[in-house]
Amino acid sequence: MDLFKTKEDICREFNVSKATIDNWIKIDLIPDYQNENGYTIEEYELICKIIKNSGKLNNRANRSRTKKKKISFLGIKGYCRKKQLREVIDLHNKLKFSTEHSILALSIIQLQSALLLKENWDTNPTTKIECFISEWMKECRFDISQCKNFSDVLDIKNENDDFIGAFYQSIKNTAEKSEIGAYYTPGNLLDNISIQGDKTVLDPCCGSGGILLRILQKTHNSNLIYARDIDETALKICRVNLTMFFNDPDMSAHIEKYDIINFETDMIKFDYLVTNPPWGSKSDETLKKQLKKLYPVLNTSESYSIALYNSIIHLIKENGTLIFFLPYSILNVATHKNIRKFLYEKKYNMKINLLGKCFPGVMSEVIRLEINIGIKSEQIQIISNDKTYMLDFSKIEEPFYTIPVTADENGFEILDKIYKKNHLKLHKKESIFAKGIITGNNNGVLNTNSVEDEPIIESVDIVPFRINEPKSVIDISNPKKFHQVAKLEKYRQKKIVFRFISNKIICAIDTHNRLLLNNANLFIPQIDYPFESIVCLLNSKVYTYIVQKKYHSISLLDWHISSLPIPIITDEKHKIFYDIHENLSLNENKNEMDKLNEFVYKIFELNQDEINIIEKNIK
Repeated sequence: MDLFKTKEDICREFNVSKATIDNWIKIDLIPDYQNENGYTIEEYELICKIIKNSGKLNNRANRSRTKKKKISFLGIKGYCRKKQLREVIDLHNKLKFSTEHSILALSIIQLQSALLLKENWDTNPTTKIECFISEWMKECRFDISQCKNFSDVLDIKNENDDFIGAFYQSIKNTAEKSEIGAYYTPGNLLDNISIQGDKTVLDPCCGSGGILLRILQKTHNSNLIYARDIDETALKICRVNLTMFFNDPDMSAHIEKYDIINFETDMIKFDYLVTNPPWGSKSDETLKKQLKKLYPVLNTSESYSIALYNSIIHLIKENGTLIFFLPYSILNVATHKNIRKFLYEKKYNMKINLLGKCFPGVMSEVIRLEINIGIKSEQIQIISNDKTYMLDFSKIEEPFYTIPVTADENGFEILDKIYKKNHLKLHKKESIFAKGIITGNNNGVLNTNSVEDEPIIESVDIVPFRINEPKSVIDISNPKKFHQVAKLEKYRQKKIVFRFISNKIICAIDTHNRLLLNNANLFIPQIDYPFESIVCLLNSKVYTYIVQKKYHSISLLDWHISSLPIPIITDEKHKIFYDIHENLSLNENKNEMDKLNEFVYKIFELNQDEINIIEKNIK
């Protein structure tokens, strides 16, 4: 046993970042090293106890440590079948079997019900599936009599609905799923995928095989099927599922452990690749650095960017078809800009289906990305709520290559008209941006009754044109104790403050040199343009429309603001903006807001039809 433990050991123990550990030390939750070797075993055990009892692992930032379990009915239909799944889970918990023993028992019972195991299979295995199950039993020291604990109570037949996979998903806790970024793909999203029976098919992140069960035909040549994953238990379930699907004890699909994120070049290429890759699987800092070095063209450690890139480069045939289920963030988050740049430069024939929030228990919106590798195109087909429209690649702009899929043809005509107006931009060379203070422990540092306390603006204090009187105060005399603080001089001047978490711009001018907290951010324009005019523009419906159609994000980033068009207008129009701002900064006034929106519409010379589209589509 090691005599000392390190901060990296704490990171691995609690699945948190090094920055989180450093912050906990800053706020005196845990101690720093007392000697150069690290923590003694006694110190380490005490620190682990402190962290577990602190409540820090229950907050939003550390939700991946939670042990919450939720029954996964995805793929399971009908009241009786769902009731049976609940009963199996209850029985598993009552028997206190290991996860693998319960899965193996269920696999044997279902294979027997499908007549795919003969009577003496356990003493004289002959088929592929019999030999596989026999080896599995030896590996985990399984007694065949354990099956009776389930079969004597429940009649669990195979219905090709991945019942065992649903059981496995259900007894895994949220932390385990978050760790590998794995969530089950709802079957209805796969209904219109059709694959010819003589084509090679790969799911490189197959899990228990749920996708393959939905997209394959029973007449498909099983030797052309490839199923891969890093989860060995899921792969065993997948083999059982495919054996039952093809009703063939000698089914010959190629099922193997394989990491699509970090693998050697594969010589086999496939006609079809259909998958739901890991979303944001957890990697330690060492692996993140390795991945960035391994994929310099992407410069990211995000798993699904890498999975998509590897699939295109190494796994799909020149005329093959690739279908990925991905979070919407692949289209608009800066972390994925290089995979978007790659797709932009390749000009593949692509189809993007906007599926919304369709994964139960997952807050992210989802897309289905389909790429025909052998066909080039100047447009991307977008499907949203049964409406189809084409997006020109020319609408994808540097430097972030955001794919603005929520704007249809009419939307792009309006955006083009807005951006054709002579304008300035708030690029970082022309503006100063800064984030609010991240304390790492708001409850511990706000409202402490210190003599050094001063007001601090929170996100909720910011409303259009005004900043409500801050309810919180903070002692900034020792800024180094906080997790993140901008240079104080950025707060100590006239500035425009805005809500970071918002799907539209909500901003106001601060002239009192106040501090900002967490999700309240700021920028200071360096262009010759009145602050009042900028705030009027950004709070208007036109700019809400721009932000929602171009970026479709619940967070307002610096580069979103810096890319917005600030129209060049006359001094007379600036005076009108100034008067509107003065009125709205005093109190909320609907008539004055209507006057502002009408004025901005006129600046961009928008007609009534275009105004109607804007007002109908903004949220």
